[in-house]
Amino acid sequence: MCRQIGLWTLIFVVMFGLPIWAAASPPKRLDSAGQPVEMFQAMRDGQIEVKFIPKDAKEASVLIKNKTDKPLTIKLPDAFAAVPVLAQLDAGGGGRTTTTGTSTTQALGGGWGGGMMGGMGPGMMGGGMWNVPPEKIAQLKVPVVCLEHGKPDPRPAVPYEIKPLEAFSTTPGLREVLQALGSGLVSQRVAQAAAWHLQNGMSFQELASKQLRFANGTRCPFFSPAEIRAAMQLVAKAKQKAQQSQPSSSASPGESVSQN
Repeated sequence: MCRQIGLWTLIFVVMFGLPIWAAASPPKRLDSAGQPVEMFQAMRDGQIEVKFIPKDAKEASVLIKNKTDKPLTIKLPDAFAAVPVLAQLDAGGGGRTTTTGTSTTQALGGGWGGGMMGGMGPGMMGGGMWNVPPEKIAQLKVPVVCLEHGKPDPRPAVPYEIKPLEAFSTTPGLREVLQALGSGLVSQRVAQAAAWHLQNGMSFQELASKQLRFANGTRCPFFSPAEIRAAMQLVAKAKQKAQQSQPSSSASPGESVSQN
């Protein structure tokens, strides 16, 4: 389960406002790869349309429509965010939202670490690449986590917009957590605990004491002790990797510490 009654909601990577496309069969693997294009750049150039549809706070579908008459190889982002279109991000990029309407569903986050999100499917290549035939639609299923504890759960009927992660949050370590989720290195629940700790400032003690409440009055821990321990280890490794990815303070311009 992903919701504690009346107390919180999960965050989903967002992307909406695009026309609803007719259902299409999964694309077949192309005989020859199309020209590689980065997903967000291809969106800006009008080559593709991307629609983000949350199933719930744990899983979403991403539809990529090739608007050109040539096959495209889409380079997927290693991490991303999805936000309700009725929510506007603060200028500081801290992830907080103000609304222009009545919808305040959670923002979500996910990633395609190494192109293994949800397993290898038709058209999927290694390294986060996805082949889309001309004028066809590719559909990907991706695991996601809530990035705004306490907000209502995402709903398929609410339009979402998919964005680069840094447009929503620059919290150190969050990208690395989403990369680990996307590559299947950690479970969705472990990634969720880590994301709430990093993005929403929840202590691991708070997360360990979080409970699920049932209609019959019974309760149970939301996270198991093993999941909390795994989340603590994930956060430590994510922060270390994020730190190592930052340019060295003693490095000359253009030099940086190599990433793990």
